[in-house]
Amino acid sequence: MGAYDYDVAIIGSGPAGIAVATGLVRAGISNIAVFEREADIGGIPRHTHHPSFGLLVFKHPVSGPEFIKKLLKRCPNVQFQTSTTVTAINKAGILEIATPDGIKTLRARHIVLATGAREAPRHPRLVSGLRPMGVMTTGALQQFVYLQNLKPFKRAVIIGTELVSFSALWTLRQAGIKPMAMIEAGPRIKAYRPATIFACLLGVPIHYNSHVVDICGIDRLTGIKIENTDGKKQGITCDGLIFSGDFTGDNSLARASHLELNSKNQIPLMDQNGFSSDPDISVIGNAAHPADMGDQCYIEGLEAGQEIAKVLHNKSPTQAILIEHGPGIKVTSPNMVRVGKKGLVFQINLHVTKAYAGPITVTYHGKVIYRKTRACLPTRRISLKKIRLNAEIPVTDQPVKVMLGQ
Repeated sequence: MGAYDYDVAIIGSGPAGIAVATGLVRAGISNIAVFEREADIGGIPRHTHHPSFGLLVFKHPVSGPEFIKKLLKRCPNVQFQTSTTVTAINKAGILEIATPDGIKTLRARHIVLATGAREAPRHPRLVSGLRPMGVMTTGALQQFVYLQNLKPFKRAVIIGTELVSFSALWTLRQAGIKPMAMIEAGPRIKAYRPATIFACLLGVPIHYNSHVVDICGIDRLTGIKIENTDGKKQGITCDGLIFSGDFTGDNSLARASHLELNSKNQIPLMDQNGFSSDPDISVIGNAAHPADMGDQCYIEGLEAGQEIAKVLHNKSPTQAILIEHGPGIKVTSPNMVRVGKKGLVFQINLHVTKAYAGPITVTYHGKVIYRKTRACLPTRRISLKKIRLNAEIPVTDQPVKVMLGQ
């Protein structure tokens, strides 16, 4: 295959994908296609109706659908192809796609993976019991309620206390479904503490230090059993169970491709501008760092679009240095950096596995290049800014190391 079908092919039409397209258009790149496997554009925000979007981008809160609508107004004349699934990505910018008209092979000068993240359902959480109807994730709940106008159950329990868990609580309230309880494995909620006020106002108890040990019911869910760290068990009657949060990047395409992955979390390697181990492919948004705010992904995508435009104008990335993280850190973004002739000042964003307060240290070749005391929560993005690698520092096999403590 010789000629290119597109300058840039973007996989995913959530905030990050829309932002990359917008950034490219602003940089003068117009031959762009955005592929979306769903029938509608917008990713998760399109069925997330609580007003928690837009604070960083528009300086005021809007609902998910309104957020996407506003973003699309900034992104004119871009070709969106819905109901189109990219089944494989290959070297030289070759994509295999499945469309309503059949299987096709295309080629782009650059490919962007903006495939987003998904919540962990029941089975990866190792919850025992049968498989009755009424068990789902927050995303499935929101699609039932907002896209299909259905009320899937009458009384529900929410597993998790991340921000998305309180989004599930909001959705239940909007649908007239009674929330029976929220279950949290730790001693405090994973979202900001003021979120407990919302649960309190709705009269919803939060069971801390607890986990589900059994799901009851054969054809239809009838209740669950929970157990706390003291061994005390309790039954809760319900016909709906929502597993919320615990996001993982939707990186099935990358894992089946030639791209190099981080050995700890199987997220594709990508540098400070989103370029992967193959400079013709970028990884952007929650595919790289699940699950940050839609606003954050949009801002990152705009910057990535500008950087991709530079590469298309023959400004090639340089050699890469890996970033490794120590215990207590779930993911860093980027997970590698490319240093130019003038050195580099960059930022590392990270998520911790549990609440932590203390120093965070970044080293390279045994030298401390960043250290600062931070307070961290598992669902909060922690940004380490103005980390400097000087041009005279040798680019070797030694990684940049990010550690809690030290």
